[in-house]
Amino acid sequence: MGFSEIIGQDRVIRLLRQALRHGRLPHALLFTGLDGVGKRRTALALARVLNCESASLGDACDRCLSCRKMASGNHPDLLLVEREGQFIRIDRIRDLQRRLRFRPLEGGKRVILIHDAETMRTEAANALLKILEEPPPDNLFILTAPDSTALLPTIASRCLCLRFQPLTRTAIAAHLRAVHAVSPDRADLVASLAGGSLSRALTFLDEEEFNRRRQLLETTARIKDLAPTEVLAAAEKWSGDRGDLSEDLEWVKMWARDLLVAHLEAARTETLINQDLFGQLGAVAARFDPQDIPRLFDTLCALQRALRHQHLNKRSSLEALFFALRAGTGKDSLWHQPLLPALEQQPFIRAAHG
Repeated sequence: MGFSEIIGQDRVIRLLRQALRHGRLPHALLFTGLDGVGKRRTALALARVLNCESASLGDACDRCLSCRKMASGNHPDLLLVEREGQFIRIDRIRDLQRRLRFRPLEGGKRVILIHDAETMRTEAANALLKILEEPPPDNLFILTAPDSTALLPTIASRCLCLRFQPLTRTAIAAHLRAVHAVSPDRADLVASLAGGSLSRALTFLDEEEFNRRRQLLETTARIKDLAPTEVLAAAEKWSGDRGDLSEDLEWVKMWARDLLVAHLEAARTETLINQDLFGQLGAVAARFDPQDIPRLFDTLCALQRALRHQHLNKRSSLEALFFALRAGTGKDSLWHQPLLPALEQQPFIRAAHG
């Protein structure tokens, strides 16, 4: 996989090729942007180009021994540092420090890819900072993160930051048709749901995952009709699913966006993300005060941030969110309180957890 296989990131690829051509690649790069827009793939493509035995026109040949080792994940000069569970732990960075005492094993450029670098614990981040302050020669560090503010400022300042843009619906739909043989109508719908992320689009090719999304949104839509005990049951069922909660919340954010569109204008299918739910949108939107929707969006974003940095109970988090949705407006509603502390103040939740 070389640069030619990266879709929708022409600017980033052009900058990397220019840096390679002029020998001006920095010792550390920070790739930022949504999940699924090509950050990891581009990092691996760059590693392949740097070590290719016969690179031409700024891309890897995909045929030499080095390229084949990269493709199989067995190249000794490609080091991947990834989280274990929720975090990248200090042991991974300490192991990296030991390896960096030696020169690259095959004489090229050693590439260290730290994926989801924002998940480093404080001690791991501080250990990495020490490495970046005095980087060993012939090593390139590539960090990926949602944005530069998710990292220690001292780490971000030692990297050249390249921002990856969300992919267009057109680019995603074209990829789904060409590579995965998806029908045009289905490709357009999935591209709309993807929110600029190819990896999210690929998850929706799984019919089970596609249907799970519909079920979650339908549960959220009728939350105002549920009794407190039914709210708790819905949160328990959702929390038992295999899906990633942060990704589930991204679906609810897109659904909230469609509700707001329905309030602000006469919604048309092409203006919506959840195009397959167009027939239900008007009735659901009528049940929500338009002032609640931006607050819902902010609450979802806050919960996603908390999930990244704290050990949160999935079920309790969903209960807090559902009761906030159910409460709606009013000075005593959860919209006017921080979400997570408000969790402990809800009598139904306290009763459910003893």
